[in-house]
Amino acid sequence: MHDTAHDVAIILGLALAAVVIGVFVFLYGRGTLPNIAPSSAIATSSDGTVVSFIELAHGAHSTVKTRVNYLITSEGQLGELWKMVDAAGQAPLVDFSSDSVIAVFAGTEPTAGYAITVSKVTDGTTRTVAVTLSSPDSTCILAQSKTAPYQVVELPKTALPLAHEDVATTTNCL
Repeated sequence: MHDTAHDVAIILGLALAAVVIGVFVFLYGRGTLPNIAPSSAIATSSDGTVVSFIELAHGAHSTVKTRVNYLITSEGQLGELWKMVDAAGQAPLVDFSSDSVIAVFAGTEPTAGYAITVSKVTDGTTRTVAVTLSSPDSTCILAQSKTAPYQVVELPKTALPLAHEDVATTTNCL
């Protein structure tokens, strides 16, 4: 005779494990792109040498639902990233022997009027990526459709540890 309570406990345990695995895959399973730093990590110093960068793409629609940054170090990773954004055409050619790519995502926002940009990159004891997150103020008349802003930039490769600094701004529409 089977112990019904034991069977129910096993089924519930398996269901719970499946939910936990599903959440993990949903949040972290977007390819093999490593995070630059968790969104809660804030760099405390912006001292250092300014690093030039080139924008490869930006837009208001991506598949990334949370605020996150990615460091792209290979052509394969760039191809995976390109599938996550609304950029047209093929991914650009990048010489990964000398350059890398950073992608910043704002996550899902409730309306139009939100943006994210890499505003400055500096090298000191770390490579610090300053990220500006813009949101509309209450005077703005906005399209009522969800957006997921992003920007992708190319910059020289570094061996320095990476950090980011988020700066929030508000856009006045009057």
